[in-house]
Amino acid sequence: MDIGEYLEEELMAFIPVYLNMKGNCTAIYTYKGGEKYLEQSLRSFLNCLGRYFLMDLKESRKYYGDLLNINKLVPIPFNEENIFIPIKTRKPISRNDGALGYVNIKYIEKIEERVNGVDIFLSSNYKIRSLNSLKTVEKHINNGEIIKKFYNKKEKGIYEDIVFYDEYNKPATKGDIALLRQELLKIKETLE
Repeated sequence: MDIGEYLEEELMAFIPVYLNMKGNCTAIYTYKGGEKYLEQSLRSFLNCLGRYFLMDLKESRKYYGDLLNINKLVPIPFNEENIFIPIKTRKPISRNDGALGYVNIKYIEKIEERVNGVDIFLSSNYKIRSLNSLKTVEKHINNGEIIKKFYNKKEKGIYEDIVFYDEYNKPATKGDIALLRQELLKIKETLE
């Protein structure tokens, strides 16, 4: 299955897991397709998502990290519907193991504090266990919401610029030139 199919099934979360006889793998949670396991690391899956969306993950983290004034654990907005927040889901066994999973803020139903972390309840009755505190998870969700608002404004601003240039990227008529001439003469009079 390719990345596009996971997105069509509405990707809710992906977290690192250890599977017997396979090692470091990724658990995928989709709204329509349920839970699946990939025999590739979370980092590899995340890079595939970045390539699918034609996105430089390093630059995205830098840009949105500067916006939020943080340099680690930055939410990743692939588009306005797929904004993923980092959540610590396990303790790494070895040096290169990742502990972070990513949850799409769109599918978070509620969060509940438990003894050693937080349960994040997703649509379709899935639960992700986080080792983060309730305060930390709430902070990540808030950061994701801030990025979502900023992302929507940024995309809207680009669209408005395109409409502006489309409207004014037409040949000038004699009437346009006459109006321009009148404005220039008025400016000249005020300067003299």
